[in-house]
Amino acid sequence: MRVYLHEATFEGLLSSIYDAYYSNIKPDRIYSKLVYEQNLIDEVIIIKSDNLKFEKVYNAIKNKISKESLNKIYYVFLSEAKESSNLIYNYLRIGFKIGQEVELHKNNDIVLSIDKISKRVFYEKERFIGFVRFKDINNVLFAVINPDFNLLPILGNHFRNRLPNEYFIIYDEKRDAALIYDKEDYYLTKLSKTKKYILMNTTDKNDYENLWRQYFKSVNIEERKNLKLQKRMMPKRYWHNIIEVNNK
Repeated sequence: MRVYLHEATFEGLLSSIYDAYYSNIKPDRIYSKLVYEQNLIDEVIIIKSDNLKFEKVYNAIKNKISKESLNKIYYVFLSEAKESSNLIYNYLRIGFKIGQEVELHKNNDIVLSIDKISKRVFYEKERFIGFVRFKDINNVLFAVINPDFNLLPILGNHFRNRLPNEYFIIYDEKRDAALIYDKEDYYLTKLSKTKKYILMNTTDKNDYENLWRQYFKSVNIEERKNLKLQKRMMPKRYWHNIIEVNNK
């Protein structure tokens, strides 16, 4: 089986899709380096990210299919599912043939899978917009998250708009990556072991966290406590990073 292997970026994915269309050597499968499992059977072709190829495919999706489809495949990419690159490739093959009407083909397994996965990522993003809890560390707001999907790239705009005059860092402990905002713009990066240790082990007074605890306590009505509803709306796997769950 011939496999295209791309860098674990959206640019890498769209570059591989460009090559899949225009190269004489067509792939049977497309995988991200993040999820591909090496074996002795596959013929692996490494695809390098190329900004020009990326932009051509990006604009083609937006203009020939729709901006909505572009957003959906980006969310599917962020799901980091093993077959996400293949799924996106096959979806685009349909989309480039029939245009924006691809969204009407709900009986197609590929279209249906794109829709389902993108919604799962979207709903988790919406949950984390409400779940992120910051600590104040030397005038920098710091939060730890552990999402199922790679949410940092789609959380930045929300928190930049909500906290435009604050320095903040949101750390994804599952992926060892951080979203950092400097009051002007935000960017994604990996944290060094030293910086990670400082952030995760600081003993500074958490004024922001204490303020949140007081707020939660003041609005919480003991008689209306519904743990079953809380677990459904705030999945238990997120609780270790949620301040009010362990409110004292």
